Amino acid sequence: MRRDLTDGLVLRWSTAKDVEDLAKLNSLVFRWDQNEPNLGLANVVRRCMRGDHPSMGPEDVMVVEDIHKEGNRIVACAFYLQEEWEYDGIVVPVARPDIVATEPAYRNRGLIRAALEVMHERAEREGRPVQGITGIPYFYRQFGYEYAVDERGHVAVALGLLPDKPADEEPYRLRQARTEDVPAIAACYRQQQAGYLVSRRLPASFWQYYIDAEHEMEPMWNDERLRVVERAGGDFRGFVFTPYRRSDDTFTVSMIGLVPGTNLAHAAPALLRELKRLGEQTTVKRSPTPSDAPDKPLQKLVLELGRNHPLYETLEPGWLPHREAPSAWYVRVPDLPRLLRLVAPALERRLLNSRFTGHSGELKLDFYRGGLRMCFEDGKLKTVEDCRFGAYDSSAKGGFPPLPFLCLVFGHSSLDELRAAYPDIWVDGEAEAFLKTLFPKRASRLVD
Repeated sequence: MRRDLTDGLVLRWSTAKDVEDLAKLNSLVFRWDQNEPNLGLANVVRRCMRGDHPSMGPEDVMVVEDIHKEGNRIVACAFYLQEEWEYDGIVVPVARPDIVATEPAYRNRGLIRAALEVMHERAEREGRPVQGITGIPYFYRQFGYEYAVDERGHVAVALGLLPDKPADEEPYRLRQARTEDVPAIAACYRQQQAGYLVSRRLPASFWQYYIDAEHEMEPMWNDERLRVVERAGGDFRGFVFTPYRRSDDTFTVSMIGLVPGTNLAHAAPALLRELKRLGEQTTVKRSPTPSDAPDKPLQKLVLELGRNHPLYETLEPGWLPHREAPSAWYVRVPDLPRLLRLVAPALERRLLNSRFTGHSGELKLDFYRGGLRMCFEDGKLKTVEDCRFGAYDSSAKGGFPPLPFLCLVFGHSSLDELRAAYPDIWVDGEAEAFLKTLFPKRASRLVD
């Protein structure tokens, strides 16, 4: 695919020959300051395009090239990742834009808009009804995305308050993950994710990617170490993701999975102490700190495990100086009826386990520039389609701006929370309980 834009700018998909130019572009766009390129992110680009990434390959970057420019002609890019999410147990193919960058001199020319349009066209061809991205505030709203799925959320543990214990007396310990651990890690992850509304399906290649990455490259900007949690005798009890580099006095853990039946009250103090030891041995990110500044001692462990996690409930209240609610992923759903048809079994289960068992009837919602019509027969979703309302048509049972409705579908906000935030959301009394049953607020956890 090659698309001519203006002023000698060309939009196309990448090839393996673009790796170093893309690494250089991103190291400069995402540098910590004017004089220090982000070499860690350059390594991430190289790693993503090497050919063994679980979600993309070397031809999956949308690039904008200036054919008149000397030196590196690539002036903008957006990576295209192919993932599978689960919505209440139902597999949903997802396209995920990532590492979106434009040289400052080429901004405000619509280059990322053009790149995303091509990505969205590809997602449609591939049968991916959802697109998701994490990114800077507001920016992706311009392209039809809405904040609609939980992102991160954490508690912070004051390490100075942990009871001390010698490392050789710990009942649990951490070690580097190995290839033979992958089946146990994958099974542990699946069990942990089962309680979330939206989660990411991870193939065996995902875990192997992180096992291999630790041996093959310099520390990367946002990649992590995969560690196994085991009892002192070597019995597998779970896994953790920790960063290659800690930030100042803080060590952030992005994922902890423990096998069912683990005594968390017994395991938590030992696991926190092990993470403290690992954090103390981890290199500190230098940027943007001057290179001659002394390292700060490790003081805080951040458990970035989402809105809720079983481990949170076992921590002593005095250990927790701070708790932060999740932010959100941007989500785009260009064809809402298509998505609702895909996840209909989940919606029908919710009706089955409520006072609406066997419900038959029609629900129409006004989206102001369109609408949605859902028809149920004996508790089954038989029809879901776009609709419009005439000048004197009062058949709608509720009204929503179209993008905030995604917050309801993906469980990020309750109906009451949305009505409090948006004056243009309304629901007829008879439809309120039905909508709350179809779309309850629930925690989600996406690995990014």
